[in-house]
Amino acid sequence: MDQPAVIADFDPPDRPWLSGHRGVDLQASDGDELYAPADGIISFAGSVGGKSVVSVNHGDLVSTFEPAHTEGVAGTAVRRGDVIGEVGGASDHCDGRCLHWGVRRGRLQNEGTATTYLDPLARVRPMRIGLKPD
Repeated sequence: MDQPAVIADFDPPDRPWLSGHRGVDLQASDGDELYAPADGIISFAGSVGGKSVVSVNHGDLVSTFEPAHTEGVAGTAVRRGDVIGEVGGASDHCDGRCLHWGVRRGRLQNEGTATTYLDPLARVRPMRIGLKPD
C-alpha cells in the first residue's frame, strides 16, 4: 500500500476549546480503501454532526477517519493493515479530495475526562533513536 500525500498538517489549538486542525488530511478520493493503522476494535461508524465518521479504538488511543464508512459494526476487531472501509460520505472540508485522520487519547469531554489530540503522523513515521552512554 502506498503512503498518501499529506495535504494539511496537524495544527493543534493553543487551548482545547479554540479552533485548530486536530489531525492530518491525507490525499484520497471517494472509494479509496481505508486501512487500519494499528490493531484495534471499530468503536463507531456513523454520522457525527453531519459528517461520515469511522473510529477505531487502539486501547489508550482512538483513530478517527472522516469522511469514511465501513460495513464493520462496533465491536469488530481489526488488525494493522486490514481494509476496514472506504473514503466517502459527508465531510465539512474533505469532500472527494482527502481523508481526515485524527488520533486522540482520553475520552470526549461529555464522557467525563479530558481529551488530548495527537499528531497521527508521529505514530507512523520512522524515528531514529540514539543511545547515550552513562
